Amino acid sequence: MGELRKLRELRKLRKLRELRELRELRKLRKLRELRKLRELRKLGELGELRKLRKLGELRKLGELRKLRELRKLGELGELRKLRELRKLGDKRELIAIGYKAQEIPPKISFTRW
Repeated sequence: MGELRKLRELRKLRKLRELRELRELRKLRKLRELRKLRELRKLGELGELRKLRKLGELRKLGELRKLRELRKLGELGELRKLRELRKLGDKRELIAIGYKAQEIPPKISFTRW
């Protein structure tokens, strides 16, 4: 009878060991799954980062385009200003010519001697 008890105890111990091993295996599997999930998350985050970088680059490109457009508009504005100044310059010259035409030359006088 003592031997039967020992055998039963050994079987229980084996079962306990097997259970422990199974638990450890489950833990390991969970860890592996967690690692995989982490890796997938990292990959997903990297993908998101790539997308964000692309968006950032697109934004930068858009901003550069806007800057180019503004520069073009600025250049056009400057050209307009130059044209206006030229027109004004022409008018000023005409006005100056008109005043000169109205001036009485100093050599000619209308007074009597």
